[in-house]
Amino acid sequence: MDAHDTPTHCENCATPLQGGYCHRCGQSAVNPIRDTHHAIVEVFESFWHLDGRVFRTLRDLLAPGRVARDYLAGHRARYIAPLRMFVVATLLTFFVGQYAVSFTENPIVTDDGTPTVAGVDAGLAKQLEAATTREEVIRIRDQALAEVEAARETVDGVPVPGVDRGLLAAQVAIRGAAGNRIAQLREAAKAGEPPTASAADEATGATEATAAEVEADATPEDAAEADDDDWVMRFNGKPWHPVDNPLTVAWWPDFANDWLNRKVGRAQDNIPRLQQNPDLLKESMMQALPTALFLLVPVFALLLKVFYLFSRRLYLEHLVVALYSHVFLVLTILVQFLLVALDGAVAAHSVWASRGIGVLEFALWCWLPVYLLLMQKRIYGQGWLMTLVKYFVLGNLYFVLVAFAALYAVLAGLVSA
Repeated sequence: MDAHDTPTHCENCATPLQGGYCHRCGQSAVNPIRDTHHAIVEVFESFWHLDGRVFRTLRDLLAPGRVARDYLAGHRARYIAPLRMFVVATLLTFFVGQYAVSFTENPIVTDDGTPTVAGVDAGLAKQLEAATTREEVIRIRDQALAEVEAARETVDGVPVPGVDRGLLAAQVAIRGAAGNRIAQLREAAKAGEPPTASAADEATGATEATAAEVEADATPEDAAEADDDDWVMRFNGKPWHPVDNPLTVAWWPDFANDWLNRKVGRAQDNIPRLQQNPDLLKESMMQALPTALFLLVPVFALLLKVFYLFSRRLYLEHLVVALYSHVFLVLTILVQFLLVALDGAVAAHSVWASRGIGVLEFALWCWLPVYLLLMQKRIYGQGWLMTLVKYFVLGNLYFVLVAFAALYAVLAGLVSA
């Protein structure tokens, strides 16, 4: 039989075929082993059902509440099932987010006032490496932070949105590099090794400061700040130690406290690494956020069930609403990730293009709560007053849940980076 010949009987149950699928067992009439094109399409169909439903679902999602309302009304064949759509959209969004957003490659101002893409540039790194006293490191750090803060202002009198977005990450990178240098000086002081003289000391002929002097001259306040720079966790007024000074929750069982202290130990080991490379935290958070969202969806559906208790809708119906609303949420985040990546590509070349992207980002975030409000109104059909009251209370409760989810993502990033 030729590869393109359609069989007259089902190859699975031998039932005479009356179309593209067997009406008895449901098997396709096309054998993917003999049809390469169909085999490829079948792989994608397992996720997307590439028969037009993905594009129809995305198109109708633009109208608040249309997909969820039609799906609940029984028009299921035209749309991708809500759980499948949510899973695919979430995985795609945070996969793109890992590559679209960077914490270490951020615009920092240069000598001529133009933004460059860098975390801690080579010149600053050399200055910190050459510094031999804690005071010198702090002076270099503060000067670099002042330059980054100045980048927030203007370039030739025109605001630069990309610089403003990179400010926080740039500060983290500079503080991390300075903290690492202070830690090196303190370790050298403990070992009794004199550091290399700085360029500034050589130029002025100043007496070389030893690492021991850095330790000896430090005040109690300096020591506390040094501890902060070294990210030493403290409990009961003493540095954390898994045996001598563990973190203990009195009402937890021993195995739970052991687990907690293992996580604290991993966090303390990871924080210096995250100072040097904040992208490690970003990658860990991107992996943890999908799990947090999966946990939020059924809880949000339960809240909808409570708030619309007299609507006589089943919990699974509220779950459909929750899933499709979260699909729109994660797709909004996906577009934001893409806009951030685009902004990073054009910010150094066109101030006005970067500003336009910033306006789009702001408009998209403003549209999101309006979209969800309209979706809630159209699906449940209550008056505007009751809808607004429920939306406000439900939104605040959900905001608390999102805050806990974000905290979970950060903590998960700290202990797994």
